[in-house]
Amino acid sequence: MPTAKRPVTKIDKETKPRIIPDVDRDYIKKIATKAKELRIKAGYSSYEGFANHAGINRNSYFRFEKKSAESGENFTIALLLKITRGLSISLTDFFQEIK
Repeated sequence: MPTAKRPVTKIDKETKPRIIPDVDRDYIKKIATKAKELRIKAGYSSYEGFANHAGINRNSYFRFEKKSAESGENFTIALLLKITRGLSISLTDFFQEIK
């Protein structure tokens, strides 16, 4: 007989380790920095204006630009897709110069 899973609590979520290797963290920082550079180049001086244009919650986009660029905080692929669509570029073009 299978054992029942216990529900995941808020404490579990807060204490669950999120280990991201340093090499990946550096890559995340480069992605966030590139997105900010492209946003400004596209004429969006504020993250709020771009977030509105791209259909992204402004707080989510702010965290992406700030937290990911500073600490390598993780983000979702769905967010990156919204960003590239908002910039009218393909993922291939976005990643062109990121190494």
